[in-house]
Amino acid sequence: MRAMTHRLAAVGFAVLVCATTPAGVRAESARLYEMTENMRITSRGDFKQRRATSQLIGTADVGTPLCPEALVAAVNPQAKSCTINATGSDDINLATGLGDFGGTFTVVVPGDNPVDSPEWVVLTGSFRGKMDFSPAILLGVPLGHVTGTLQTKSARHDHRQSGAFPFTGTFRLPFVLPVPDQALFGNAVLPLTPMDRYDITRTTRPLYLLDDMANVIPVQASEFGAGWATVKFEISF
Repeated sequence: MRAMTHRLAAVGFAVLVCATTPAGVRAESARLYEMTENMRITSRGDFKQRRATSQLIGTADVGTPLCPEALVAAVNPQAKSCTINATGSDDINLATGLGDFGGTFTVVVPGDNPVDSPEWVVLTGSFRGKMDFSPAILLGVPLGHVTGTLQTKSARHDHRQSGAFPFTGTFRLPFVLPVPDQALFGNAVLPLTPMDRYDITRTTRPLYLLDDMANVIPVQASEFGAGWATVKFEISF
């Protein structure tokens, strides 16, 4: 989704985001970051499709379906979270912003090298579901939402840790706000009520958008991949 980095008109941006924010957002249980993406545009009848495959890495909280507490304790009791390595693909209709997604993942914890990325596999699985990227594709708002089911299988042949789990997710695309016209605004902050605590005239790095519009949050140093701001995927169960 890196190609969807946006320079949006500030006032219109705030209005569109408020209009497309889903109600009842839950705190995320896992957060993944898109490290690579291969995308192509194809035609299906009269409509064009955006098809992409991505490699993601991130973490899941202990006690969630992606990081079962008993399984982690049996392998590495010191682990505070699980690391998720995932490959995902999607197929989105550019006329509607709707489509399907699916892929596979492994859940790992630190193994024989405590200083590199975790590698000891404790859980494997697959996922599939429906995507709604109409905010980004149709409205220019850097958000997408998904609903789906993931199927897990314990790498330790512990079937008690296997199962199917429904989830929801939010993709947050990094974007850059336009610099205000100094001739019109001088050094003043644009009057954006939902974002009045953030000085967008001094924005120099990509940003993430929060659903509740309480703040616009800069991409953290740990959320860059090989120098690029990453798409963030938050998962809730």
